[in-house]
Amino acid sequence: MKQKKNNVAIIGGGIVGSLLALILGLNGLKITVIDRQKKDKLFSKNHYVKSYALNQGSSNLLNILNIWDTIKTKSQPIDKILLKQGSSISSIQPFELIFSNDYSKNNYLFHMIEEIYLKKAIVEKIDKCPNIEYLYSSNIVEQFIDKNSTKLVLDNGQIIYSDLIVGSDGYPSSSAKKAGIQHINYSYNQSSIVGIFKHEIPHESEAVQIFLPSGPLAILPLSGNRSSFVWTNETNEAVRIFNLNDLNFLNELNTAFQNRRGQIQLESKKSMFPISLTIPKKVTKERFVIIGDTAHKIHPIAGQGLNLGIRDVAALAEVLILSRRLGEDIGSRLVLNKYSKWRNLDVTSVVFFTNFANKIFSNDNFLKKFATGIGFKLLNESKTIKNYFISEASGLSGDIPKLLKGCKL
Repeated sequence: MKQKKNNVAIIGGGIVGSLLALILGLNGLKITVIDRQKKDKLFSKNHYVKSYALNQGSSNLLNILNIWDTIKTKSQPIDKILLKQGSSISSIQPFELIFSNDYSKNNYLFHMIEEIYLKKAIVEKIDKCPNIEYLYSSNIVEQFIDKNSTKLVLDNGQIIYSDLIVGSDGYPSSSAKKAGIQHINYSYNQSSIVGIFKHEIPHESEAVQIFLPSGPLAILPLSGNRSSFVWTNETNEAVRIFNLNDLNFLNELNTAFQNRRGQIQLESKKSMFPISLTIPKKVTKERFVIIGDTAHKIHPIAGQGLNLGIRDVAALAEVLILSRRLGEDIGSRLVLNKYSKWRNLDVTSVVFFTNFANKIFSNDNFLKKFATGIGFKLLNESKTIKNYFISEASGLSGDIPKLLKGCKL
């Protein structure tokens, strides 16, 4: 029976878990990543339909890891964001709110990147790091944690001991459940359909979000004449739309999008997932911590889920690396509480904002719609407020980790 002792065991090899492994490994910690995914499916185009809007803080972190130059040619900058709303897909208000790169310190607002390219670049770096062991097709059959150590037993009989276990296996999380961490869950009764389509009219680096009573529709530019869509509806309506054949689905999508990109064609398979707000009662226990979607599942209305997870990674990595240099026990409550306190305000703020925004915009009350439309118009005329929103969305405001500033640890 194979046994191994490492500094950190990370359960879940998604983007967030893999980034944490890479940062810790490059800074001298011994890491094991345990992932249920088969390696031969890891870079299958059919497996990935998601795309992400990376803010400046996330881009800075990727640049420090020498990943940004690898994926930059596959990314698409967003120079303009157009927000509109309506009482139905056939009744869009004339009021609109526009953010442009004029309000950013950079020549862009965000960078769009497809999940497959980002994950591939991270894994290639992991494969070259001798401090990281990445275990594919692996399932945990036993998880044991006490004040002094942790123990994971895999389905192949391998045993992994570590100073700390990081749960990054999404939600619902088996690792968090085994560790005794409870979550508070609120269902929005909404589901999002996601995918990628080709289009006739160039997007000109513009992202569009239309707020409809049943949920928002976001169209996000990708490289070439291609865009990613995130179409949120009440769950019953989302199921109906998802089950349409491709032709009818595209007709409804184009109608909702006001035919802004001309003729469209699906490039990827579409996927659907339920929307809920999920937060844990605590993110740490002795020798156990959760990050990313395992720690906070939020509404996609602002497209900030991955950026929030990357801020978790940057903060936890900084706490663990600096604490280890000081000779502290990285699995102790003292060390993990530093991380928990650091992340609490940021996570709470984003959870509140996304929940509030969805309640304000996802309704069919005419007076509310008209009032928010007027609000759009007033905000559109205020450079000060626009600058504030762009600053917050950049991931560079507040007490941020060094990696997000572009500084090495």
